[in-house]
Amino acid sequence: MRKRTLLMSATLLASGLTPLALASAEAAAGTPGDINKDGYRDVVVSAPDAAVAGHAKAGALVVLYGTAHGIDPSRRTVLTQNSAGVPGTAEAGDLFGAAVVVSDLNRDGYSDLVVGSPGEDVAGDDGGGSVTVVYGTSSGLTKAKSVQDPWPSSHDAYGRTLAVGTYNGLNPVNDGKPSIAVGANDAEVTFVPADLTDQRGTSGNGYDFNPAYGIVALTPIDLPNTDDDRLIVHGRGVSDGGWGYDGTGDDPHAHLADPAGFEGADLPAGTTSAVGDLDGNGSPDLVIGNPEDPSQSPDTALGGQVTIYYNAGYSGSPSRIQTITQDTPGVPGSGEAKDRFGASVAIGDTDKDGRADLVIGTPGENGASGAVTVVRGATGQVDVSHARTWTQNTAGVPGSSETGDGFGSAVRIVDSNKDGYGDLVVAASGENGGAGGVWSLRGSATSVTATGSVSISTGGAGLGSAGAAHLGSVVTGP
Repeated sequence: MRKRTLLMSATLLASGLTPLALASAEAAAGTPGDINKDGYRDVVVSAPDAAVAGHAKAGALVVLYGTAHGIDPSRRTVLTQNSAGVPGTAEAGDLFGAAVVVSDLNRDGYSDLVVGSPGEDVAGDDGGGSVTVVYGTSSGLTKAKSVQDPWPSSHDAYGRTLAVGTYNGLNPVNDGKPSIAVGANDAEVTFVPADLTDQRGTSGNGYDFNPAYGIVALTPIDLPNTDDDRLIVHGRGVSDGGWGYDGTGDDPHAHLADPAGFEGADLPAGTTSAVGDLDGNGSPDLVIGNPEDPSQSPDTALGGQVTIYYNAGYSGSPSRIQTITQDTPGVPGSGEAKDRFGASVAIGDTDKDGRADLVIGTPGENGASGAVTVVRGATGQVDVSHARTWTQNTAGVPGSSETGDGFGSAVRIVDSNKDGYGDLVVAASGENGGAGGVWSLRGSATSVTATGSVSISTGGAGLGSAGAAHLGSVVTGP
């Protein structure tokens, strides 16, 4: 029987796993985000528009394995739907890798990949979408299974967004066990048991989103010592001050529901989010990025903004609120139309001081050459007075800034060399005419540094001539 639970808007907090840590059972099984079980956390980047065997936009993803020296482009695995063991065949427009989650689904110590292909044609359903689990094993990424879509007639683009968590209440057929949350081009999130033994699924039902966007993003949150994890769901299409899509709007709105999915607190509008302890008080904070201009999202700032809800990572009720824009004193630059400040956000401890730091991507900065701003965590609130912005023109960063690069289109913090300092992974999905690229900047006692930084092009990632692959459209890890 299909269960429906009310989602009050574009953003719902219901169930999930934090971007900084996976569930305690998973942590006990092995290092979170360690796909080959060698003790180092790995980084997965996708190129959903990559051509595969002559098929445009078939899609690919690249696993960059962590080492004592950080991620090493020479130690990688490239996966497509033509790879051994992966179901299906690479076809034009599949968009394999448009969404990716890393999680140890079967608790064997090897982290697994959940991969969305929202453009996949399935059983005569053009663009119905598909989801595949690729398992980490001692023999590599050669075992995979398809995740069934329980209601293919109710949506398309199944697999455009993904998350993993223990979704009690939202998935009663799987209470107490991990589930895969899947977004499509409607207002629902489908929950399927992660062990794939029972794929009946359940869904959270929300108000209509713009079908051109549907579920835009899923940010998971681990609620410790419980089986009631939570999930932030982003969408577009709320308009005219109401919660229904009337066919005209595609502006982002945000809402926070409790673990059962019922009405909770409103959140700032936004299309991205992250959770982590920025002030080091032991209570996680919630960050919402809204890269839109006021003409699209009236409550934001010119060029975009980021809002921090302190101590709201579990409840959604902040003890205090801090808003950051490029016009905030101490933040380099100034807010300009189409900067897209906050298009990507990440939280992690780059300087090993016990307080997480905030990374903000601004891929539209300076003619869409792009930039990334790092704001260090501090007692009370983040230290905007010493914020630092990084571009490809920053000394020591490989490459040079060019129009359309989109540096900062995706960001992630992953300690890939086990030194305790989180390393900053930055994508520029428009690099080299849309081929895309990825950079790794080391963490240090003074936060992010260009010393030892590396960049990875499509050629260096093993994709060869894959056209406008948009490598780095997704960057994920533990």
